[in-house]
Amino acid sequence: MKDYSKIFWISAVILIIIAFFLAKIPMNPDIAPLSGLFIILLALPSYYAVYRWLGLKKSILVLFILSIYAILIETLALITGFPYSPFHYNHLIGYQIGDYTPYTVPFAYVPIFLGCLYLASIKTSNKIIFILYSGFFVLITDLMLDPAAVALNFWTYQTSGMFYGVPLMNFLGWIITGGIASLISLILVNDIFEDKPRAMVSSLFMILVFWSGVCIFLELYIPGIIGIILFGYVLWETRFKVGEF
Repeated sequence: MKDYSKIFWISAVILIIIAFFLAKIPMNPDIAPLSGLFIILLALPSYYAVYRWLGLKKSILVLFILSIYAILIETLALITGFPYSPFHYNHLIGYQIGDYTPYTVPFAYVPIFLGCLYLASIKTSNKIIFILYSGFFVLITDLMLDPAAVALNFWTYQTSGMFYGVPLMNFLGWIITGGIASLISLILVNDIFEDKPRAMVSSLFMILVFWSGVCIFLELYIPGIIGIILFGYVLWETRFKVGEF
């Protein structure tokens, strides 16, 4: 295995700088394409790690099905309010498919799923506990990410919630979403508990660094601390080798 962790450390510093400017300078809808490109770039390392793990055909299948799942559950939420509670996007993160779901959603969701699946799979080989762990790690990620995105007006909930404007139902929805993603992965990958590249968690690591920084710069200290704790946990579990492919 090759270790490119130094590149991810350098990237982390750059992401913190970007987070500062995003938090301090109002975002113009005209730069939505750039925002979309940024989301895609963050996703690519974990995608490559899956390729190194599963090979070309199987990795394409897994990433494709998880992407379709992300689009479907997000579109369901936008139309019905389930499972996250009613909300809408504000045209800041890319073109919306059918005026509902931004095309960037799979690139935002799937790296989180992959990182959380990796963390869950190294904690247990019991499939039921694996699903529960996956839902838990996805929930913790969203506790950090959602308040920052709401504060930046990326999306808006119809009814403001107690946790920095995010409804409780949203967090319950993310437990469900993460659990289903892990179930899909169990169906698609027979050897999901076998050795995997640590870099499967690389995109999640960068997402945590970036959004934790945004939270801190926006003075959303509780979500920021949650994010810092989680990316510290990621580093601990990977022995600081988040870039090992």
